[in-house]
Amino acid sequence: MALLPRRDQLPIPPKNARVYNTVCQYCNVGCGYKVYVWPVGEQGGLKPNQNAFGLDLSQAQPPLAGQSYTETMHAVTVGKDGRQYHVVMVPAKDSPINRGNYSIRGGTNALTVWSLDRGTRDRLLYPLLRVGDQFQAITWQDALTLMAGVIKGIRDRDGNDDNIAVKCYDHGGSGQGFEDNYGAGKLFFAALSVKHIAIHNRPAYNSEVWGSRERGVHELNYTYEDARLADTIVLWGANSYETATVFYVEHMLPNLQGATVAEKQQAFDRGEPAEPGYLIVIDPRKTSSYTVAASVAKDRVLLLQPNLGTDYILANAIARVVWERGYYDMAYLEARTDMKLFEEYKQKSLKLQVPYAEFMAQVERITGVPRAQIEKAADWIAKPKAGRFKRRTLTIYEKGIIWNMKNYDQVAAIVQLAVLTHNIGRPGTGCGRQGGHQEGYVRPPAPTPGSIYRGGPPVNVDKFLTDGKGKFYWVIANDPYLSTPNNQVFRKRIHERTEKLTKALGAGGEPGTIQERVKKILDVLYSDPDALFMVVQDIYMTETARDAHLILPAAAWGEANDTSINCNSRLLRLYEKFMDPPGEAKPDWEIFKWVGLRIAELYRAEGKVQEAVKFEFGRNWRTDEDVFLAGAEEFSDNRVSEEDEAKLEAENYKGVTYKFLKEVGQQGIQTPVRRDPKTGKLVGTVRRYTHKFGTPDGKFKWYGTDDWEGYPAEVAKYLEGEKANQYPFWVTTGRAQTIWQTAYHDRRLPEKSMALPLPYVEVNPEDAKRLGLQSGDLVEVYNEEGNGTFMVYVTDAVKPGMLFLVMYHWRGTSNSLVSGYTDPKTTIPWYKGTRANLRKVAGAIPSVLQTASLLQQNKFD
Repeated sequence: MALLPRRDQLPIPPKNARVYNTVCQYCNVGCGYKVYVWPVGEQGGLKPNQNAFGLDLSQAQPPLAGQSYTETMHAVTVGKDGRQYHVVMVPAKDSPINRGNYSIRGGTNALTVWSLDRGTRDRLLYPLLRVGDQFQAITWQDALTLMAGVIKGIRDRDGNDDNIAVKCYDHGGSGQGFEDNYGAGKLFFAALSVKHIAIHNRPAYNSEVWGSRERGVHELNYTYEDARLADTIVLWGANSYETATVFYVEHMLPNLQGATVAEKQQAFDRGEPAEPGYLIVIDPRKTSSYTVAASVAKDRVLLLQPNLGTDYILANAIARVVWERGYYDMAYLEARTDMKLFEEYKQKSLKLQVPYAEFMAQVERITGVPRAQIEKAADWIAKPKAGRFKRRTLTIYEKGIIWNMKNYDQVAAIVQLAVLTHNIGRPGTGCGRQGGHQEGYVRPPAPTPGSIYRGGPPVNVDKFLTDGKGKFYWVIANDPYLSTPNNQVFRKRIHERTEKLTKALGAGGEPGTIQERVKKILDVLYSDPDALFMVVQDIYMTETARDAHLILPAAAWGEANDTSINCNSRLLRLYEKFMDPPGEAKPDWEIFKWVGLRIAELYRAEGKVQEAVKFEFGRNWRTDEDVFLAGAEEFSDNRVSEEDEAKLEAENYKGVTYKFLKEVGQQGIQTPVRRDPKTGKLVGTVRRYTHKFGTPDGKFKWYGTDDWEGYPAEVAKYLEGEKANQYPFWVTTGRAQTIWQTAYHDRRLPEKSMALPLPYVEVNPEDAKRLGLQSGDLVEVYNEEGNGTFMVYVTDAVKPGMLFLVMYHWRGTSNSLVSGYTDPKTTIPWYKGTRANLRKVAGAIPSVLQTASLLQQNKFD
């Protein structure tokens, strides 16, 4: 029997198929897709007037330029009416982002729809209540009564919300967007005042880029066109081919190949040289983004491989070269930046008081990057072109920087290099995140502090919980048992705490009614301070959910209308609903609304009308658009001139409606959206900070980064004495193109799970030879934080003495080995650096395949 069923032909959407616009649910790029839905049993014809594609399917599609439609772009689902429906999702030719192209992620979007005969049948359909050691389906009425009773009971006993902890997304895509984010914000920040809240991929409620924002530069400031126009692209801790594939192959790679020279000639100043682009990759690994580029433009690709944690020292060193060689415009700096703070930057970051040769020798020792490479990078980034035209450099950074040691200083150093060289606000320039997800953030002000320079840092909620604090933990659309740092310790401790409540609830017989259960839960929580009540809200039974007391089924991507912006151009589009959620699953915003209304009912019953009103925020929300429009009121007045766009929030969409978004379709509109003061029309922002920076006076705020102080204690312990021999390998971590995040869908798709059945570790050939390892061997990688079993890839992508572990795989996550260290300025963890050892264990891939089936009807847990 074949692992995957193969077909001689695919069903053709008939002319009357329902057609929707949407955007891929996965990465930051935001590729556009067309969705076709029609009943099983109907079929379109081959001629253009007989099918919804409007194409002549009797002829072969032209290679690359034709309409892509593969087996992974089709699935069958079941509607609320009980009928089966074909669902076809093909890349949109009219999307400016992907232009009909797609990645391995987007190319399997269709396979993720709820289905009766595929792995996605595992979707959560009803609220589930833990009774003893089993989950039982209950009604939403009972689930809401339980939620409201426990939340209100804790508030009443404490007089505050400090024993309520939350872990929730703050992004777009993946079924979330402005709608769900606003619902979360209204419940947790406006109705409740939750201080112990953490974002989906980190242990606190914080920005990964305060080091840039506090300088006056929001991290999403460039547009995808800048990747086509740049003289030089810098990928700093961003492996774009792996994690933003279409952005890389559709926009970056053509620049290196010389295919965008004509576009440059149109966009550049008169007489300005235009030529194929250059690429600098800064990463401890030789990433696929480097090797792919080097295969087409070897002489115009440069790889710098700094020691882990030293990137901010390297950024300052490149800036020092820029200063020494005069690759800056003093008139620009004086007009657009705070020159009083510039003196601190020159002293602390550039260290102009230290002789250049001495400074560079120190940098070489700390970073491991040769001086010649640093100087070459400075030339490629900032050396004026012929005719003294300023070079145009686009710097894109991602997890390798934001999840680096000393997060604040890493980000600040890179954005300051970009401003020093005037590489923000001009075509072909920019300095910002590649992005992880798409974005869709709008919420009332959070009751949490900012960085250490803005009243913070915020509370480490993981530590708060593992220290035995808090009584109610609500996990929403993420899986911290896989994704949080030092997660072996975390999941062991949360299991201990939730199990205490579970056992106590069963003592003397389980409560017979929901009201009795609420009372007993509260009694246990306050008699045993270490007990913890946990709720998980998700689309599947996750690793974390297995310890929950209540599970709430959520709607997924495509099962509600939502809006998000992509990260490479802030392009706002409507992700249209094309199917109903299965069973009784609900959109997150609706769950937040009903929890709030049920709490309000309890307060009204006690005559506490003023308190009840706070929780009735969703009373008039009937549709997804109601929430979208309500969220817009959180933004500032966007009737400003183009010169004042920097005053606006990066995601401001005030004035935009679903009707407007349906009209613009895949073209969307780039945020921040302005309402032009002269015409009254809505206008998008192509790129930011051409005229001013996002500070009260419009000037960029310099910052002097810290000196090199070595590694934090959590990692430094592995560098001293006997431990240096026990744990001889540096370990860094990252993503794999094949799976997305915790593989919540991918593990249920045999097309994905059989491609990456096990987590892997990259080992340098020298180390592999010394240890007797070959690709396909299984090893245990371990340190004092945790361990995991990984499949070996022997590759020179990593240097000798370094290992690379894939993150978040459901059979073993690299975060089990990551320390609990967080940047003291931001509470951002260092996922990307630790020390470990490895040892070979019995078995290899062939033995795994002999004992594990990957047939699609199996569950992949």
